[in-house]
Amino acid sequence: MIADVVFDVPLAHPLSYAVPAGLAVERGQRVSATLSGRARTGMVVAVREGEANGLLPIDRVVDASPILSATGLELGRWVADESLSSWGSTMLSLLPPAPRRTEPVAPAPVSHPGQVKMPELWIAAARHRRLDQELRKDGSALVVAPDTEAAARWAARLEAARLDSGVPPAERRAAWFAAARGRARIAVGTRSALLVPLPPPATLVLLDEHDAVHKPPGPPRLHSRDVLARRAALEHSRLLLLSATPSVESWWRAGAGQLERPDPEPGPWPRIVTADTRGILRNHPLTLPLTRTIEATARARRSTALIVPRSAPALVCGECGHVPRCPDCGVTQATARAERLLRCRLCVRTEPMPDRCPTCGGHRLAPFGWDAERVEASVRRRFPKLDVSRSDPRAAVLIGPPALLRSCPPGSLGAVGIVALDAVLSAPDFRAGERAFALLWAAAEAVVPSGRVIAQTLHPDHYAIAAVRGQSRQEFYEPELAFRAELGYPPFRRLCLVSVRGATEAQGRRLIAECASALAGVPDLMVYPAVARAAGAACWQFAIKGPAELPRLLAGPLRPFLERRRRQGGMVEVEMDPV
Repeated sequence: MIADVVFDVPLAHPLSYAVPAGLAVERGQRVSATLSGRARTGMVVAVREGEANGLLPIDRVVDASPILSATGLELGRWVADESLSSWGSTMLSLLPPAPRRTEPVAPAPVSHPGQVKMPELWIAAARHRRLDQELRKDGSALVVAPDTEAAARWAARLEAARLDSGVPPAERRAAWFAAARGRARIAVGTRSALLVPLPPPATLVLLDEHDAVHKPPGPPRLHSRDVLARRAALEHSRLLLLSATPSVESWWRAGAGQLERPDPEPGPWPRIVTADTRGILRNHPLTLPLTRTIEATARARRSTALIVPRSAPALVCGECGHVPRCPDCGVTQATARAERLLRCRLCVRTEPMPDRCPTCGGHRLAPFGWDAERVEASVRRRFPKLDVSRSDPRAAVLIGPPALLRSCPPGSLGAVGIVALDAVLSAPDFRAGERAFALLWAAAEAVVPSGRVIAQTLHPDHYAIAAVRGQSRQEFYEPELAFRAELGYPPFRRLCLVSVRGATEAQGRRLIAECASALAGVPDLMVYPAVARAAGAACWQFAIKGPAELPRLLAGPLRPFLERRRRQGGMVEVEMDPV
């Protein structure tokens, strides 16, 4: 017998090994075998009869029985093809830690096709309470959270097994098999739980569907939303996507009839106030409306959360709010301060950094933003009697990044102040408006209906703010989709980022040029110029824009670079649908 095994190496095909007599090996089972002179853990993707002469033998089995179902193997293959990654690196990155010694476990369940179910998009304020009620019914369920903190909260809420890195390896491995064998009806995890087998009928849940943390760097290099959608289609499972502010892609799919999206009635809503910071000296992070709100909220014995977004590497005019944008791509131009240039991160167009604002002639063009330490120091000086903290949720004033709102239950705060909304709106990314909209809506949900959300901004008339003020999602998605359709951004076109890291600057420059040359003549592609990620560096990258079948168009030309990347004096990486 011969076993075909995939490893965490940049190869698109499996490697064949002889199965020693007396060793039981099955598809979906991890084994240890020799690769390049040392023992490596791999995944068996096929077992077949054949001539084994000249083949190295499998050393031992790592798992006593298959850890993945046939559907899991097929899903891993699809993810690898869709993300231009290797099959082995994709699957092995999504499995629990290997045991130190082989442990006896029962076989994984077999999925039985059932009735095809349309994915559901839940956007109502009561979506979490409804999910709690739904998952207490019969049937297995997998809940994928954006981070380990959210996974811990939901696991405690649902009394579920945890499948994330926040628990010890042995506990995580035990939870995997408990969920796969039906001993744990509900499992909660992060991306590493996407492939866990579940007894049918199963429900798949993605919390905060819009959040970019569902697609971090590294394998499987695909958004959890897309992986779960494909899995639900293969297994005929029920898929629930939860988000108050769905990604623009999901909103568009719902409009196209690909997702079921009930539209809830508007409910109680706090007052959304914009504090216009145009013309105000930026020597203090609190405007008068935000200062008065903190005072009033403290008198009412409620907490105020001050959200401090990360500063954007962009110029903003402090007088009129003008932000330089690329005339071709419509996104904010990033600043290269050492070279005194403005650069579009997509098309690499550069312009000299202006000394005066082209709109109002003002001289106060500078990167804008605050850090949490400076905000905390300013608040303590202004309110010496209030309890101010960046960690204690019981403090009168709680300061933190946008992720802080994830841990705030609905209606738990008296007010939320967004210190510099322009740090989000002015980010050099076509998704800047979408992220500002999501931040404002999350702030509104975290505040009591009688409370306030104060957004300090140079752009008080932005449609993202108007949509949240009016509690109208359509008021945001309609102009946002028009903007993306005009300039060819997702969901209308797909993006890909090709990155190269050379041993030297010359090798990096040569390798990125070879990658770009390999794509010459491929139809329906827009290949942007390559740019160095830092002055004089060996790291280069370029972006590609193309149709829905972009991975298939890129696979042939780029596969040779991806498979032999380390033997060329450099390394090539591909990131599909970068966020």
